[in-house]
Amino acid sequence: MCVIGGDLHTAVQTWTRADTHPIVLIGLSHVGETDYYTAVGRILDANLDAEVLHEGVVREQPPPALTARERDRLAHLDGWGLRRALEWAAVATGLQLQSHGLVRREHWRNADVTAVDLLRVSGDLRDITLPDPDDLTWPQGRQARLAARLLRRLMIHGSRWTHLTANRSTRLGIIDWRNINAIIQVFRVVHDSPVLLLWGAGHLRGMGKLLALNDFNLDNTRWLRAISARAPTMPDDQPADA
Repeated sequence: MCVIGGDLHTAVQTWTRADTHPIVLIGLSHVGETDYYTAVGRILDANLDAEVLHEGVVREQPPPALTARERDRLAHLDGWGLRRALEWAAVATGLQLQSHGLVRREHWRNADVTAVDLLRVSGDLRDITLPDPDDLTWPQGRQARLAARLLRRLMIHGSRWTHLTANRSTRLGIIDWRNINAIIQVFRVVHDSPVLLLWGAGHLRGMGKLLALNDFNLDNTRWLRAISARAPTMPDDQPADA
């Protein structure tokens, strides 16, 4: 992720190696402008011959044998609250969730880990307490619009550092291990077709290191604006308590 002109941008990196097809890493913001996801969709449409691998922790049904402690932790992971936090932020700022702006296509393949494996290699995940889903609304009025603008700026500048708030064992599972798992799957198909990897933008640095270790070179980087610092214009002639 990179802040350019006050706006949050994410990278689209093309990696090449002489004896295989190219690999395109598309770093995603989980919340962004509608135009941002449209731009990502255009990249996908321009590479219909590519194998598309995406993230998304897998819930096994039925789950494997678990200890009582693991069952409790799995329930905690399911109720972690990150998605609800993103939903709330999207409502507050007029942005769009990735899952709404970029609908998964039938031919895409999940290259992520299972929830059970994730909890076994990572530390306790943070629990985010938010209002009930029915209460995920944002007030109206001038003060609310000012607060939404501030939240938008916080999302722009805070997104680059969220990985630093996790403890070491959580980073091992959430970031490093998932990077390794995804890139290993990329290597198994890149001889047969180009590969597009749709993943959270915070993973690209680690994935790039793994590609470089395997003789891939970064040919070019394209930046897409994910979140603009300037919120959509709203009329200021409404009463403050409207």
